Amino acid sequence: MIIETKRFGNLDIEEKDIIEVVGGLLGFEETKKYILLDHDAETPFKWLQAVDYPELAFVVMEPFIFFPDYQFDLSDNDVQELELLKPEEATVFAILVVPENPKKISCNIKAPIVINRKNKRGKQIVLNNEAYPVKFYLFPEE
Repeated sequence: MIIETKRFGNLDIEEKDIIEVVGGLLGFEETKKYILLDHDAETPFKWLQAVDYPELAFVVMEPFIFFPDYQFDLSDNDVQELELLKPEEATVFAILVVPENPKKISCNIKAPIVINRKNKRGKQIVLNNEAYPVKFYLFPEE
């Protein structure tokens, strides 16, 4: 299947790799199909590219790389919607904001995206933990 993207041009993807995001992402609720693309081998960053909207792509990463103590529980409803049988089936991503100054990169650890790797179902979860900000700076100022 060929999809058109603004950043990567036309991509030949497999239907089995499409991630169905239950309820969409915050602010983009109508967009539910995404594909995960590697940024490059030397960074932990990936792209969450919308399948049906060429201009819509988010930079994401696993938050544990910069925030090793990051943890949260999923509700029974979230587990059911994602059809998770074991915690090991889940991958967690945080959306990044990448400004002109790369030292100011931040990620949203308040609303992670949890993806079931087995069935490619994902969901953005808004956490009720005040310790997890919307803007967690990867490189805090000294």
